[in-house]
Amino acid sequence: MSADLTKEWLRHRTGRLALALGIYALLFVLWVAFGASRLPHREAIGDLAFPPIGLTAAVLTWRLGSDESLKRRARVAWRTAALAMFFYAGGDILWAYYELVLGIDPFPSLADVGYLLFYPTLMLGLMTFPFAPRTKASQTKFWLDAGTVLLGAWMVIWYFVLGPTALAEHADRLSALLASAYPIGDLVLVFGAAALLLRQPESGNRHVLGMLAAGIASFFVADVAFGYLDLQSSYQAGDWPDAFWMLAWFLFAASALYQSWWSSRKPVAAGVWPPEGIRVISSLPYAAAVLGYGLLVVAGHRAALYPLGGLLYGAIAITALVLLRQLTVMGENLRLLADTQQLAITDGLTGLLNRRQFFELAEREFARCQRYRRPLSAIMVDIDTFKAINDRHGHLAGDLVMQAVAEHCKRQLRKVDLVGRYGGDEIVIVLPETDLHAASGVAQRLLAAITQSPLAFGEHLLKISISAGVAPGNGSASLTALLHRADEALYQAKQAGRNRIKISVEG
Repeated sequence: MSADLTKEWLRHRTGRLALALGIYALLFVLWVAFGASRLPHREAIGDLAFPPIGLTAAVLTWRLGSDESLKRRARVAWRTAALAMFFYAGGDILWAYYELVLGIDPFPSLADVGYLLFYPTLMLGLMTFPFAPRTKASQTKFWLDAGTVLLGAWMVIWYFVLGPTALAEHADRLSALLASAYPIGDLVLVFGAAALLLRQPESGNRHVLGMLAAGIASFFVADVAFGYLDLQSSYQAGDWPDAFWMLAWFLFAASALYQSWWSSRKPVAAGVWPPEGIRVISSLPYAAAVLGYGLLVVAGHRAALYPLGGLLYGAIAITALVLLRQLTVMGENLRLLADTQQLAITDGLTGLLNRRQFFELAEREFARCQRYRRPLSAIMVDIDTFKAINDRHGHLAGDLVMQAVAEHCKRQLRKVDLVGRYGGDEIVIVLPETDLHAASGVAQRLLAAITQSPLAFGEHLLKISISAGVAPGNGSASLTALLHRADEALYQAKQAGRNRIKISVEG
């Protein structure tokens, strides 16, 4: 998340609420770090601190499920996640009641029902989020990556919790069953988080899903640490796993608040998205492999160097080299794919979008602005006396002039603006979130920049000028109609003597 976006969010009421929850969580973490073992009422504070933030996160997430700007599947996913949070918050309330009011050990009790319902319900919500369609190859890659992450998490859980639980003596069978159920629930959550991070979301904001996944990771750390300390009979309310639980609840609430704010913002142009086949290399499977081998080193560091020790460290070294080699090859392949994609969508001479890619993105942007009733404008640009330049100085001069005009367009326009080579010496521009007045200002600045920058060509100084037509999106039934209006305004500018801007009458 960029600093500008963060500042904008914190000025909104949802951002201020997230800040307040962050302060609440920070105070609890400070209490865990410095006050839990010194200040009174340790058990009460540890039990009563969680229901308020848990219920707040659940309510915020439930409200997000009624946001009509989200797709139906996304609303269902948020509602399902909220139901999971209500289950867990209910468990926290029952736990506090048993421990503080009745004065009995809450394990096992009805509180465990709420806790255990949390895991499968939340995973169901995570798997319900809409994701972009995927090919069979990408589906196979997802399952392999998710399996790797799941195995790494299982190794952690087995080493710290499941293995010791299997060896420990329990008072009854129910206690043993519940002690094993929580680690299994953690594996379920890990799989849901991996699905969020490894699959490509169809819509929404990746920062939101990232916060949600980070909350799950924090929850996983807290659960595993609690299970390990509880097996050692050394856990007390206010121990360090509580800080990770509190961080998880804050992240759950913050993700709902951020998504709510993001949905309320005015839609902005998405720009050029990478194709389906090009993805950033996910670090999750490799982190899981490192984690698994790290535990293997910890468990086997006392083994004799011969024969197990040498083989163990040799196998780890070989695996590390293979992973590094794979990452290198994958990085090279991604760069080649990106270069190929760039060639496929841009004009070779100017570096602007080619006609096909421009129309694909502009149609999408036009439809978005029509749907949300947002302003949009178009500019058609034509280089004056371009044929005369070619005839007098040659096609090389014409190419340089075309490139110079394209560079001026790139400098004068925003990243969200769409600019492409329309054909010949014509350039077409679509300006999202821009009304007619602002668009005419853009065209005037572009005209001034080009006329004030003659191009040196050998011993000659080529004076360049453009004619441009500007048209607003309102009143146009289609992108083709909008560009036709801009083209008509361009024709008027050329008929009026060139080196000028003409504005289409609003429809």
